[in-house]
Formats: sequence, structure tokens, C-alpha cells
Amino acid sequence: MAVSYVTEKATNTNDTTVQFSALPLDSRIPDRQCNSKPELLTPSEPPFNRQVTIQIKCNDTDNWAQYVHVRITESAPVVVATTNLARGEVITPSHLSIEMKPTHFIRVQYLDNPKPLIGSRIKRNIREGMPVLLNQICMVCKGDSVTIFANIKGLRVKTTGIALEDGTLGEQVRVENKKTGKVLNARVDGVESVQINI
Repeated sequence: MAVSYVTEKATNTNDTTVQFSALPLDSRIPDRQCNSKPELLTPSEPPFNRQVTIQIKCNDTDNWAQYVHVRITESAPVVVATTNLARGEVITPSHLSIEMKPTHFIRVQYLDNPKPLIGSRIKRNIREGMPVLLNQICMVCKGDSVTIFANIKGLRVKTTGIALEDGTLGEQVRVENKKTGKVLNARVDGVESVQINI
């Protein structure tokens, strides 16, 4: 009853899944009957924290009240390694999977989509089952050939260059234009791909 009550009241508006479970009652509490429909109350208001206390109240002649603690576990998708990944290894689709993890363990740098990581290179060893973070990979690695996209007055121009330093999604890196030899500051927007605005 307590779990159903909390489930109905709880709100979930994002990409998470929520599990509700009642903590066991004290074994010393005797079984109780109620000839009328028990009343359920909680001082908390949604959105609930990770645990909410429900008072179940029987208002018939027995007139008893029982507190039940309901645990709320919210989980979200996280990209994890399916095998041990060694430094220098290039990520393939078989290296990654998505697991649901409790949100209170999830950090800001965790990813929920493996696609942008495919083709990236591992910078430090990652153990099987561990989340893959952006700071553990380089999408653009020093010495690699990269595609440079330049936005010039609404036009998108494409050329090639050499990365002069490691970078991952959204980071600024220095790249050398192969044709002109000019060194540019560019933003990493994908695997072996950078973007500059002129």
C-alpha cells in the first residue's frame, strides 16, 4: 500500500527509471487488521528524496498507526566498457554498452550515448564495467590527421590538418593546416574533426 501510494504521487519527467521498495517492518510489530480502508499520509511533498516515510492509519475501533519507509531508487543510462580497454586502443561499438546506474552515483562527466565515442582513442586504461568518461579518451589525438571545418559567412569549408595536441568533445586544440602550414585554434566537434569560426 505504501509503495503504491508513493508511486502514484512521485513525478518522473526525465530519462530516468524509478524503482520503489518498502523497507522491512520491525519483526516485533504484530500483524494488524483494519475493518475500514486505512488512511495514508506523508509530511513530504513530491518531488521526493531517496526515502519517504508514510503513515498508514487505521481509524476503526482498533485505531492504530504504522510508519513505513519507502526507498526511491532513480536510475539513468550510463556508457560503460564491456571489456578491459588499454591505453592507445581505438573504441569500437563492441567495446561499449549502456547500463542503468543509480543517479546519486552518476557524475556530470558520465555519458548516456555511446555513438560519439566510436573511433576515439583510449588515453588511460579502463576496466570492464566502468563508465567511459570524456577525460579518458581523445577524439582528436596529437599527431593525427584531422578534418577542419571552417564557417565563413554562412559557408562551410572543409580542409585537412594535423592535431598538435589531444582533445575531446568541446575542447579547444591547436591544429596545423596541411596546405598553408598555419596553426589554428579549433574546437573538437567529433572524432578526428574540428571546427573553426572565421
